[in-house]
Amino acid sequence: MRILTAAEVRQALPMGEAIAAVREAAIELSQGTANVPVRLHLPIPPQEGIALYMPAYLEGAPALGMKAVSVFPRNPEQGFPTIHAVVLLQDVSTGRPLALLEGAYLTALRTGAISGLATDLMARKDARVVALFGAGAQARTQLEAVATVRSIQEVRIVSRRPERTRLFAQEMAQQAFLTGVDVRVADSPHDAVEGADIIITATTSPLPLFDGKMVKPGAHINAIGAFTPTTREVDSFLVKRARVVVDSRSGCLAEAGDLLIPIQEGVITAEHIVGELGEVALGKIRGREHADEITLFKSVGNAAFDVAVAMAVLAKAEQLGLGLQVVL
Repeated sequence: MRILTAAEVRQALPMGEAIAAVREAAIELSQGTANVPVRLHLPIPPQEGIALYMPAYLEGAPALGMKAVSVFPRNPEQGFPTIHAVVLLQDVSTGRPLALLEGAYLTALRTGAISGLATDLMARKDARVVALFGAGAQARTQLEAVATVRSIQEVRIVSRRPERTRLFAQEMAQQAFLTGVDVRVADSPHDAVEGADIIITATTSPLPLFDGKMVKPGAHINAIGAFTPTTREVDSFLVKRARVVVDSRSGCLAEAGDLLIPIQEGVITAEHIVGELGEVALGKIRGREHADEITLFKSVGNAAFDVAVAMAVLAKAEQLGLGLQVVL
């Protein structure tokens, strides 16, 4: 079995290849060739945390594995990351363990990649200005993915920790994928969203981050932070305005407060969801019907993406000789 660290996962797979891997996983999900049970939630009340367990089998790939992830929002107060995770890959023919990958960066990589795919399929081709809510590990790969599929000229960042936001903006301005891009800290949510072509929400906020009325016609939103029925990053007004595409219809109707709360309020029905991203990739539905349409991609995550990206990482790691080989 091969063990891969976060640094080795990062070294093995460029963002463009990660986007290609999640595209195939999204297609399998929509075609019904991926067996992905709704993930198991295990609350940890004393720490306000949650542990999640997510298996997946992709028949077409073929690929088999499981991700175990914990989300503990109070961890930064103790100097630890909010998210810890590992991904186990198994041989489809025998069930033999193939690899164990550090999963926090892999989660950020595949989450960025799925937003990159959504942006490529749904955002206007001339999208140039990005509003980013969040300054954590997920935020970095979100920017990298969007910059992989669009020629970004300006990035406006909003986060609840001013000093961390400033440092994050400085770090991002130095990244090769944002060379020549104006990266700055926004003065307010309004300042960030006004005129933005692409809006990314990558936070742990339980409440809407901005007024949906501020979003301009033609904008695209990637909402990836909220993953429980009672939390949301975008308001009901915006959801009603938007053409909504999801990573997994069943997953979002079980977990996505961004959609479930407007449904409970009677603002929309489940039929407001146009379809899944895999259906857009297959050409069964359109990601965008006209230039002034507001499009919204909602993702709660899906183990199919983790396993698909992990398999792509493993293949590249074997080529490059990365990781530690152990005998169980």
